[in-house]
Amino acid sequence: MKQIRTIEDVLGSLDQDIQKGLKEKLSEEEITRILATLLFEANKIFPDKLVEVRDYEVIKSKGTFKYAGQSDTLFKEGLMPEDVHKRLKDIGLDRHIGPSYLRVKGLLTHQLTRTFFGKQMAFVIRDYLRNNPPHNLDGFIVCVPNMTGGVWIGDESRRQLENVLADYKVWSSTPYVRETRKPIDAISSKEKFVDYVEGLMPSPEDTSVILCFEELRTSAETTQNATKIYRSFGYTEENGVRIVETCVFDYGHPAGVERLRRLGVDRLYLVEGRKFFDVSRKLGYISNSQYLTATDWLTSPWEFTRKVLPSVKKIAGK
Repeated sequence: MKQIRTIEDVLGSLDQDIQKGLKEKLSEEEITRILATLLFEANKIFPDKLVEVRDYEVIKSKGTFKYAGQSDTLFKEGLMPEDVHKRLKDIGLDRHIGPSYLRVKGLLTHQLTRTFFGKQMAFVIRDYLRNNPPHNLDGFIVCVPNMTGGVWIGDESRRQLENVLADYKVWSSTPYVRETRKPIDAISSKEKFVDYVEGLMPSPEDTSVILCFEELRTSAETTQNATKIYRSFGYTEENGVRIVETCVFDYGHPAGVERLRRLGVDRLYLVEGRKFFDVSRKLGYISNSQYLTATDWLTSPWEFTRKVLPSVKKIAGK
């Protein structure tokens, strides 16, 4: 068997599926198999890993991964239990933790890979709009990604939507949100939209749907912040604007799902976490113990956190 040495070799092994996906919508199972293969095979090529899943035994020696979601914010919103928040803070951790790490944005820097996932996103959005037509049928469909991985997929999806959406106008610019890491509670009347969003943007009256793009979503903190920004500047349902949260990979983390429910927005994705771990196990990329650890985390992230905190504390020297 020929040794895989480049990402083109990996794509070559998937050529039939990739070419099919450039012409028609694939199932989540098919897309997940492609994503898992690309990520895990890329691990064999590049020095920096694009994916890693740790089981409980490995966590005892190496610890967990930290995510962007702030533990203070999760606690204040009632999404993280007080005891978990306190114990994380005592160790010196200001973010929530888990056993899985994916760098989907790393894959999206490659043109063919980005084109494939952008085309599949366009198909998902097309079908969504067919089943859920917006109120303002004369307005633009606007792709507004969050930095940085969201920009890769958001811009490519916008390009693909121009060819896929026949019944809607697609905004021909890809503005992006700059301020999404800090919590957004209230925006003062002195602030301007351009303070938060860079690029050409139609007015709320000329906007039908905002597609808020991420490459990967965990606790949806940046997604929530971006949505609050749009609404603060008039991009609201009352003004005929629908906001749809869109990403390539959504862990389906309970905190993220709940945040989107509270926002009252729809959730679109190509691959969800449970499906990814299931397919990765079937393909032999992760073991049963890795699969069980990851699904434990997604089933009950705070019980998982309580279970691994003694190991994390020991590694931290606390």
